[in-house]
Amino acid sequence: MGSPHDELFRSTFRHAHHAAPWLRSVLPPALRAAIDWTWLRPAPESLHADAAAVRHADLVFAARRRDNPAALWLLAEHKSHRDPAVEDQLLHYALRLRAHGPRPHDRPPIAVLAVLLHHGEAPFAPPRRDDPFAPFQPRLAFLVDDLAAQDERTLRARDLTPLGLATLLCQRGLRDLPPTDALHALDRWADLLRAVDRDPAPPGGAAAIRALAGYALRTTEVEPRDLHRAFERILQRPEDTIMSTAEKLHREGLEQGLERGLAQGRTEGRTEGRIETILRLLGRRFGPLPPAVAARVRQGSPAELDRWTDRVLEAATLDGVFAD
Repeated sequence: MGSPHDELFRSTFRHAHHAAPWLRSVLPPALRAAIDWTWLRPAPESLHADAAAVRHADLVFAARRRDNPAALWLLAEHKSHRDPAVEDQLLHYALRLRAHGPRPHDRPPIAVLAVLLHHGEAPFAPPRRDDPFAPFQPRLAFLVDDLAAQDERTLRARDLTPLGLATLLCQRGLRDLPPTDALHALDRWADLLRAVDRDPAPPGGAAAIRALAGYALRTTEVEPRDLHRAFERILQRPEDTIMSTAEKLHREGLEQGLERGLAQGRTEGRTEGRIETILRLLGRRFGPLPPAVAARVRQGSPAELDRWTDRVLEAATLDGVFAD
């Protein structure tokens, strides 16, 4: 099971109908006017098959510029926490996108515009530039939609689809709320939730409500039955997916707990092999490893080994692999 934050972001904004208003609300006027939004489409499947690194990007859209028929890539990334490696990550994706596909020799690479949606506990902090080597390092300028720096009223003023706005409100303000406060928040958003429920556009009203309710189940301590009653009251109709979703999440939690228990007995025998594999991959990507790095890997917890394994193939720098 993936992160509930990533899953809700993708389930909403992978649809151009919801992504276009959100992206327009983030871009400065000059860039917004330079894009022909009628051409916005999810990137073709061939792109994800050909450009291996792009498979790990959250969302990629194809669009066109208004001033000429040249294509444009819009790269949308989502972070629910502070990630010091995000700049390198976006740069890596952008370079792979620019290199994708043949082009005539007299034309420049396809332009890439990157947008980061951030809703960590604190406002987004741009990378520090006080290192004397910083001006000489490759960089990618990107736009940030920082939900942590916006209040609910500011978000409500944005011209988004009901589902796009409900998604941002949930990600900005629902996580970790006490049950009573979470239910009050849903009541404040009742008009949006009813509009989402009536919207036939993809992903469809019932599927969108299921995604929002599932997010609430996974990020708050609201009892499933209370959440079920709240959605029925707000939507003014019977709601039959919340309890089944809660049962599914409970069952998956039990299965994962059982799997962890079974795996614990095998961990000791596998850990040494995983450590050697990570060290070998790091050496092939970044050259000889400093002794401190090798020591850190050998002392890593199972969770850290999992994280470093996921990052070793896509991190642009050695520091990016080990970023908190």
